[in-house]
Amino acid sequence: MDLRKIMMVVLLSTISKAFETDVINAVEVKTPSGWVRGYEENFDDGQVYRFIKIPFAQPPLGKLRFQKPQPIGEWEGVQGVSEKTGMSCSQWNFPVPGFDDMQLDEDCLHLNIYVPGKVSKDRNLSVMVWIHGGGFFFGGANQYKPHKLVLGGDVIVVTINYRLGFLGFLTLNNPLMAGNYGLWDQIEALRWVQNNIAAFGGNPKSVTIFGESAGGMAVSLLTLIPSNKGLFQRAISQSGVVNFFSISKKEQEERNADLLLERVNCKDKDEVSEILKCLQDLPAENITNALTFMDLQTPLNTSFITGGLTPCIDGELIKEHLAYPRSSDDSIYSFFRTVDFMSGTLDGEGNMVYLGISPQIQEHFDFNVTEKIPLGVLCEIHAPTYVETVVGNVPELAKEICDFYTTAESVDAQSNKVCEFTGDYSFIVPSNIMLSIHSKNNKGARSFQYLITKTSPMPFGGDPPAWFKGAGHGDELHLMFNFEITALSEEKFKNVNLDDIKKLSDYVVKYWTNFAKFGNPNGENVPEWPLYDVSTKQYVIIDLPITTGENLKSEATALLSKITEIGRQRLIHDEL
Repeated sequence: MDLRKIMMVVLLSTISKAFETDVINAVEVKTPSGWVRGYEENFDDGQVYRFIKIPFAQPPLGKLRFQKPQPIGEWEGVQGVSEKTGMSCSQWNFPVPGFDDMQLDEDCLHLNIYVPGKVSKDRNLSVMVWIHGGGFFFGGANQYKPHKLVLGGDVIVVTINYRLGFLGFLTLNNPLMAGNYGLWDQIEALRWVQNNIAAFGGNPKSVTIFGESAGGMAVSLLTLIPSNKGLFQRAISQSGVVNFFSISKKEQEERNADLLLERVNCKDKDEVSEILKCLQDLPAENITNALTFMDLQTPLNTSFITGGLTPCIDGELIKEHLAYPRSSDDSIYSFFRTVDFMSGTLDGEGNMVYLGISPQIQEHFDFNVTEKIPLGVLCEIHAPTYVETVVGNVPELAKEICDFYTTAESVDAQSNKVCEFTGDYSFIVPSNIMLSIHSKNNKGARSFQYLITKTSPMPFGGDPPAWFKGAGHGDELHLMFNFEITALSEEKFKNVNLDDIKKLSDYVVKYWTNFAKFGNPNGENVPEWPLYDVSTKQYVIIDLPITTGENLKSEATALLSKITEIGRQRLIHDEL
């Protein structure tokens, strides 16, 4: 597969740099962890102090590699750099724009803090903690510049790093190497925020976690871990909640571990302790570069279910398979149902399909993705793989999916239907299910849903094929984070109504920050956003003009929910 296309399949994070003014003044803040230095930046909308590369855990090096993060404790000297970006966690380094200039380091457990206006511990501002996407394989906190949110909503925004790929999610299903190190990193960052954010003027009792794609899945996972109670009060999952490829399978974990150990010459060890020492003695790049993302995939597949490195059932953070939804009365949702929850998707989430179609698949079915995606890709690959993963080999269910997403309208319409299935099972239907679980008979917390239909002037992967319809995965990020209009995108912006983009961006910023402050996106100067409840299932449609809808993708939700319930019953049967 073309390397750029591979990158776009898994790149669910931004790659543009924000436009920022020159640094003017510095400020030093005394926190319980020690002194931190920040730098002032002035924008048309106001002033922001940024605090970059603040450590929230000890460097995960040597014997701390493949271990839970250790608290940072109290440091000497002053933390914080004058640079506008810090280090991103070690990862497979793409030789493509956006990754070729990333600064990578295993010593990466840092966070960035952005404060509007003056820094004073008396301000008691709400806090938003951003968890970046990237398939748990790529990305970094430094790629996201949240000045729109900070100034537009008068909130503090924190962006965090966490370990990725093998360094973050390798498991040997043994207490010595249980996995989920990246998830533990996120929790340790939230603990640091609880202990230190008041020094910056933040309110530790008004913390919202939010993230997109893999970051949205992480947000969802964090709400299902009862020990996280008190670390945050609200959660926003953008284009990602717990589903069948956000929790790894045992056979997948074993295959990934075998491949890595063979490539780095650690497979000849008899004991897990010896394997761990072998891996800890290696340079980090030997591990991150041992395998590419494509090495983890199954041939003639599009990689959304198989392959990858994701959180696992470790018996501590994640004690059971969470991808099978149950009753809202189930105790696993007890903490989740105490936090205010917002979740949403885009109407073209399935763009990940055309971005990830390999030359082998195109050759096998004799087509070019720029012209179409034939029904065979759905009926012979996507549907059977999905059913096999969820319930096992049940051909009649795969046929039911195939029939449901078949249309005779046109070649273009059929191509969109193939993409639609992946968008439905990966993002839209899981979001619908989580919202219904959260809202049913819930008197203590509020639920809100959105659907974004406004396409981005800077879509991931460049312009989509002429046949593709909808706002693609990640197309909302430019509405809430600052982007630079580069020479590459200047020509495209000549035909874009920048006033419309700013107006919609202002709405999104107000919605998101209102929710972070009040648990409700509604407020002055924004169209009404209805509460989500299980009877009407109302949601807001983010486009111009802002409108509302009800019961998003009800038929697809019914079909895929039926299949997951069959899978849940089989899992229960197998465990008995």
